[in-house]
Amino acid sequence: MVDWLGETIALQRSGLNMKKRSDLPVLFALRIVAFVLLLSGMPRASAAPAFEVEAICRTAIASITGRDPKMMQVSLTADGVLFLTYVRPIDNFAWTYRCRIEGNRVLWATDPGRWRDDPGDTKIFFEIIDDGKQLSIIEDHGDGSSTKQLFDRNAIM
Repeated sequence: MVDWLGETIALQRSGLNMKKRSDLPVLFALRIVAFVLLLSGMPRASAAPAFEVEAICRTAIASITGRDPKMMQVSLTADGVLFLTYVRPIDNFAWTYRCRIEGNRVLWATDPGRWRDDPGDTKIFFEIIDDGKQLSIIEDHGDGSSTKQLFDRNAIM
């Protein structure tokens, strides 16, 4: 009898209103159900990993310049800015660009050159689609038009 009373007092102090030891399995089951429901509401990880910043910048610069993303090479990263180099095959001239990501927007510049972030500049956005199988690069032009290019993961990596 004292054992039952001690359990009742401990349960009441913990905020539970259970009177019998047989109620404990019910409480345990409720906690398991709550945990499973909590996990089911969480976003699931994609089977394919998200695109890395380097891949997004390489693809965006390639899209802007009409080049193959695999030809763009990250040569340096400093303070969140990636420096990308492209060597033009016809004359071996090396072009250098800077790139950084802000949310789903790609900001870029030639090196040397200004960042393309003025209100009249074309705005570049990216979107990861099809569970990480494709990367979309969207260019919103100052005249209200837009272009969209879709890249398969294997064309980038």
